[in-house]
Amino acid sequence: MSGHDVWIMRFHLGDRPVTATGTLDVHRGARWPARVLAAALRLPATGTEVPLRVRIERSPTGGELWARDIGGRRLDSTQRRSGDVVTEIVGPVEIRMRLTVRLDHLEFTPIGGTLRIGPVRIPLPRALAPHTSAVATVGPTDRSTFEVDARIWVPSVGLLLAYRGHVHEEEAGDG
Repeated sequence: MSGHDVWIMRFHLGDRPVTATGTLDVHRGARWPARVLAAALRLPATGTEVPLRVRIERSPTGGELWARDIGGRRLDSTQRRSGDVVTEIVGPVEIRMRLTVRLDHLEFTPIGGTLRIGPVRIPLPRALAPHTSAVATVGPTDRSTFEVDARIWVPSVGLLLAYRGHVHEEEAGDG
């Protein structure tokens, strides 16, 4: 089995547009600053078996537009990979993560964050920078499915959002 034959690898590392659906168990952080920030960012609400749809559009220059719908809440970002570093941009915030690729899973670990104001990039102190970590693992019985476990937090604020669930490739004509 070559790596790009597996759905999880085509989804995260491929060069063509993809669409996925699934369900997630979603949890917002409990601390009041995290609740306020999560509400201001319009992050998805806490829930079980929340419907998920993700569309990734890929440009020839290497950028990706990730359009997520989690329980009716849009969560869009752009991503770009350079070697093993993934940079995700959400509004004025840039989050950098290290990507580790294994045969059956991918792991994203936080590196740092930057505030973008026009062409100016201001590195954020670790305590104020949003962090994202995620693990995507090939499904235990179906290689066209993967399991995802992700967390988004700001060290000085606490957990903003965590979600866990399964994702599968949307077949042509499904959506």
